[in-house]
Amino acid sequence: MTGPGARGAELEALEVDLLLEGVARQWGFDLRSRSRPQLLRRLRHHLREERLDSFSALQARVLHDAEALDALLRTLSCTPPALFAEAAFFRDFRTRVVPVLRTWPSVRVWHAGCGTGEDTYALAILLHEEGLWGKCRLYASDASEGLLADARTGVLPLPTQEDAQRYLEAGGKGALSDYYTRDGNWALLQPRLRDGIFFTQHNLATDGSFNEFHVIVCRDTLLTFNRALHDHIHGRLFESLARFGFLCLGRKESLARTPHAGAYEMLDDCGRIFRRVA
Repeated sequence: MTGPGARGAELEALEVDLLLEGVARQWGFDLRSRSRPQLLRRLRHHLREERLDSFSALQARVLHDAEALDALLRTLSCTPPALFAEAAFFRDFRTRVVPVLRTWPSVRVWHAGCGTGEDTYALAILLHEEGLWGKCRLYASDASEGLLADARTGVLPLPTQEDAQRYLEAGGKGALSDYYTRDGNWALLQPRLRDGIFFTQHNLATDGSFNEFHVIVCRDTLLTFNRALHDHIHGRLFESLARFGFLCLGRKESLARTPHAGAYEMLDDCGRIFRRVA
């Protein structure tokens, strides 16, 4: 005989299945293949934030309200919360990748899974400081149009002293405040940065490649996907990366056991920066 706890878990699983199916059919965002334990944790957090009692109530909201869908996708996003959130990555990129980029006549960079744009703008600042901005084309994509709308504004929470310190640890050559104007508790990034970034909606799970890139940054974006979808996306990234180009992943991510792992070499002492060699 099934106890109340088991029946509750079965009902929750059914509600989640119906929610994910509804989002896929109504809006085209297929979350069904994502890693279930982490997805459940994020969904439960979202329920608390929205003050809803059940996933059925959440489903009713997101199926009829695009803004509610965007709020849900924000919760599921792995976007870094601040500029230069991982100083070590940007320092490694500056010292190991930038010298190679300087030898190429033009550079195409894709930030896949850009969220609200903190890492994208940090990368733009770095490229500008290294004299590469004039020959770079920086694309930034995300599945959520709501997140992209926020990113396009170039408006971020006012950087703190800790943010400024991370910028310096990342090899910053000036002051972080040189790149924005203050408006109360918000920072408006300079137009030369905002206008040089092409933000576009792109779903890694379902959409194909739209260019060949010399650098692909896809950090902490694949953590919630299950193995099958994870491998599928890595295939898409491989197809989109030029030979001898660079793939930048998050600290907890790896190319091990992915279909094209043998086509990359990891840069020495650089965490998760890989170069395609085949």
